[in-house]
Amino acid sequence: MAALALTALLLPATAGAQPAGRRHSVTPSTLHTTLAALLGAGDELPAGTHLRLAAGDYELNPQVYNDSTCGNCEDPNTPVVATVGMRLSGVGIVVEGVHADSVRIRTRAGYGILFDGCADCRLAHVTLTEGQRDPDPNATDAAVVVKHSTVRVENCRIRDNIGDFATVTKVVVGIIGIAGREGARIEASGNSILRNSWDGIALYRGAQATIENNRIDGVDKARGKQIGGGRGVGIGLTWDSRATVRRNHVTRYWKGIGVFVDAHADVRENVVEDILTWGIAYWDAGSGKPVARIESNVVYGTGACGISLARDRASAPGDPEPGSCRNNVVADTGRNPEYDDGEVYCAQRPIASASMPPGFALDANATFQNRRPQGAESEDTGPEDFAHLAAPLVSELSAVPLFRESLALATLRRALPTLR
Repeated sequence: MAALALTALLLPATAGAQPAGRRHSVTPSTLHTTLAALLGAGDELPAGTHLRLAAGDYELNPQVYNDSTCGNCEDPNTPVVATVGMRLSGVGIVVEGVHADSVRIRTRAGYGILFDGCADCRLAHVTLTEGQRDPDPNATDAAVVVKHSTVRVENCRIRDNIGDFATVTKVVVGIIGIAGREGARIEASGNSILRNSWDGIALYRGAQATIENNRIDGVDKARGKQIGGGRGVGIGLTWDSRATVRRNHVTRYWKGIGVFVDAHADVRENVVEDILTWGIAYWDAGSGKPVARIESNVVYGTGACGISLARDRASAPGDPEPGSCRNNVVADTGRNPEYDDGEVYCAQRPIASASMPPGFALDANATFQNRRPQGAESEDTGPEDFAHLAAPLVSELSAVPLFRESLALATLRRALPTLR
């Protein structure tokens, strides 16, 4: 089926817009006409518009987008020049494919699908691919970008958004899977976010999200100026973002799950494995007061430390408690001797607590077969204690369908009976 060039950003105004709330069955050959009719002379789709995409390849026609704010700049009012494939605004807008296996949207843009002023909106059952990195390094390029919107992103496949070699090499920053910007309220569940050239999911200033049951796989484990998937953080929360991060599988990334600056997060029951540097990080960036409950996660097979804890500032009166690191299973970390000096990321320890503020709880973690620098003493839990502490969590997570392919859980299940 031939791909269709289209844009939802600058469509020509036509008469005959459909009534609000109507469901529209759309094919690659009718999408342009349907959107043009619905938009009419306005920038918003009629409330309740539901676009049901038939099987096929949909190719977006990118347009210049002047973003008045920057997601990850020191000054959030820094203007940014980007491109956008499809911009959606309105109330109750749904874009839904018949199945992610058969509906492929080639965005060809830095901001693939941008939800901007979209309340109670939904994107489901589509594949988003072939994004192109914008030359402006301040552009928070992502297959899905959410600003001032409430959006559910469900059961989508977001993959192979890499960008061209020359641009990514020059700006270093790649393309995110899902990016939450100011005013974003996101529910991201059941998605496969595969082989994208920057963070899997990233939240910035003013963003909030529930991030559950997603597979986030960098595939290539690219790093630095290498071009490929997995170059950023699997899930990264920064500035003052807020999130629940539960039962996600993060693998083959440069870094695992990070809670940075002033972010608040509940990070639990995730499997983080085969990571080039650290698995989970709690970091104030020298100026913030992050809050994180890091509990009941499995971290396995990292190049640097398993979990890194670094916050210098104490909580002021009225601040929330700084958090906890409890009941986690940490095994086979510190694999890469290149990080043994601890200067680049964290000390080569299963749980590297560089600094923790008063009130931060660190206890009941199970650690096993973690490599230490030559001459350093093991900090692992004894075998019987490890088995006692780890077995319930490993058993519980092994029953989750998302984790069926986890090498970490399979390895631990085999090892546990021999330790009792």
